[in-house]
Amino acid sequence: MEAVLEGMAEYFSAELSQKVKRGMSLTAQKCEFTGSGVPLGYTIVDKKFAIDEETAPIVKRIFEMYLAGNTMAEIIRYLNENGIKTSKGNPYNKSSIKRIITNNRYLGIYKYADIEIPGGVPQIIDDVTFEQAQILMEKNKKAPARAKAIEDNYLLTTKIFCGHCACAMTGVSGTSSTKKLHQYYCCVTQRRHGDCKKKPVQKSYIEDLVVNEVLAVLTDEYIDTIAHRIADLSATEGNTDTVKRLRRLLTENEEATENLVKAIESGKAVDVLTAQIEKRQNERADLEAQLAQEKMIKPVLTYDEVRFFFEKFKNGDANDITFRMALVDTFINRIDVFDGEDSRLEIYCNAIKQKIICSLGKLSRSPKEQLAPPA
Repeated sequence: MEAVLEGMAEYFSAELSQKVKRGMSLTAQKCEFTGSGVPLGYTIVDKKFAIDEETAPIVKRIFEMYLAGNTMAEIIRYLNENGIKTSKGNPYNKSSIKRIITNNRYLGIYKYADIEIPGGVPQIIDDVTFEQAQILMEKNKKAPARAKAIEDNYLLTTKIFCGHCACAMTGVSGTSSTKKLHQYYCCVTQRRHGDCKKKPVQKSYIEDLVVNEVLAVLTDEYIDTIAHRIADLSATEGNTDTVKRLRRLLTENEEATENLVKAIESGKAVDVLTAQIEKRQNERADLEAQLAQEKMIKPVLTYDEVRFFFEKFKNGDANDITFRMALVDTFINRIDVFDGEDSRLEIYCNAIKQKIICSLGKLSRSPKEQLAPPA
C-alpha cells in the first residue's frame, strides 16, 4: 500500500508539474506576466508589461551614462548617492548594472524560458543605443589586455586585425641572441593554430605608419566639417529624456509660482501663499541642481570647442607616447592588415565614412591619395 501511495503521489506530482508548465507556456505565448521578477522600468497592468514612467527614465539614464564613457563604478555611485534603488529595492552594484545593460527585454522582447516574442513588451531602449552598449561592453572586457598592452606600449591592441581571417592581432616580443628586443603584432589564429598565413608585422613600423596616416587626414577642411557634425550631434544627444523632463518640471514650477504671486496680488491668504511660494522656490533650486548635474554627465559641445580639440591633435607631437595613445583611441575604429602582392593597411576612422588605404611600403601619402570610398 505504501508503494502504491508513493507511486500515486509521484504521478500526481509529475502531472501537476506538467499542467503548471503548460499553463505558464500558454500565459507566455500571450505575453502576459508569469510571476517572475519585473525588470526596472516596467510595471504590470492587467497582466501585461507596461512602461513605468517613474523608473523607465532611470534605465535610459544608465544607458546614456555608460555610452557617455562613465565607468560602472561611476554609474553605481551616482545612482546610490541619489537614493535610486533596483527593481527589488536594493542598492546598485556591478552585477545589477550589467544585467540592465545586457537585458534585451528593453528592446521590446518578451522572454520566458525558451520563448522569445519580439514586440511582446513596450520598448524602452532603441535598437541603436542597445547595440552600441553591447559593443562597448564587449570592448571593455578586453580592458585588461589593453592595459597590459599599454604597459608594453602596444598602441594598436584591440584595434588591429588580420585582413585574411579577421582575427585580432596582438603584441608579442622576444629577445634575439644579441639581447636586442624585437616587438611585433601577430595574428592570434596564426599563433594558436597555424591556420592563417599572416606574417607578423613589426610594431614600430606599423604604429608609425598608422599615426602618420591619421595625422595626414586632419586637414583644415576635414576639421571644419567634423567639428560641425559633432557639435550638431552633441546638441541632439545632450537633450536627453531626463533633461526634457527636468525642463518641463521647471516650466511647470515657474507657472505655479506665477499663479501664486497673482493670487497674493488679488488679496488672497498671504501667509499660506507665501509658504507655497517658498516651497516652489526650493523645488526650483533642486530641479536646477539636477539639470546642471545631468548636463555635466553629457555636456553639449560647441563648434569652437570641438575645433579647438581637433587642432590640438593636428599640431601634436607624433613622438609623444601620450599623444599617440590619444590619437589612436580617438580616431581609429579598426585596422585591417593584408599580406601578399597587394600588401596594405585599411584604417577605418571613427569620424569619417571613408577608409584610409595605404601600401605597407610607404610611411606617408597625400590626403587625397589616402581617402577612398568605403567597401
